Amino acid sequence: MFLLTVKKKFIRELTVIGIILTGAVVLVYHMFIPEKYFLWFPAIPIFFYLFGLFYIYMFAFNYRLGLDKIAMTYLVCKALKFILSALLLMFYGFVVGHEVIAFFATFICFYFAFLIFETRFFLRFEAKLKLRKQANNEKNTVHSDISSSAVEHSDDIERSGK
Repeated sequence: MFLLTVKKKFIRELTVIGIILTGAVVLVYHMFIPEKYFLWFPAIPIFFYLFGLFYIYMFAFNYRLGLDKIAMTYLVCKALKFILSALLLMFYGFVVGHEVIAFFATFICFYFAFLIFETRFFLRFEAKLKLRKQANNEKNTVHSDISSSAVEHSDDIERSGK
C-alpha cells in the first residue's frame, strides 16, 4: 500500500513538473527567442518524463527485493540517465545539427530541474522509509521486552514454586 501511494504521488508530481516546465520553456521560446525554437523540442520533456517513469518502476521493483538495494538503484539510475543524456546530446549535435546550442541549453535546464525534483523526492522517500523502519523496530523492541520480561517472570514463579 505504501509503495502504491508513493508511485502515484511521484507520477502525479512528475507530470505536474513536466507540464509546468515545458509550458514555461515554450513561452520563453515563443515570446522572447522564436528564431531559436527547434523542432526536436518535444523530445526533451518526453525523454525526462519517460525516464522518470523508469525511475519509479525501478525503485518499486527493488523495494520488493529489499530495502538495502534502494541507494544502489538510485546511483545506477543517475549514472544511466547521465550516459543516455550524453548519447542523446551527441546524437543531436552530430546527426541533426539544427540549433545545437539552444537544444543543449534547453536540455541542460530540463536535466537539472528533473535532477532536483527526483533527488528531493527520493530523499524524502528514504526519510519516510527510515521512519517506518524505526517505528517497526520500536514495536518489535517493545513487544520483545514485554515478552522477555513475562518469560523471566514465569521462570521466577516456577523457581519459587508458586
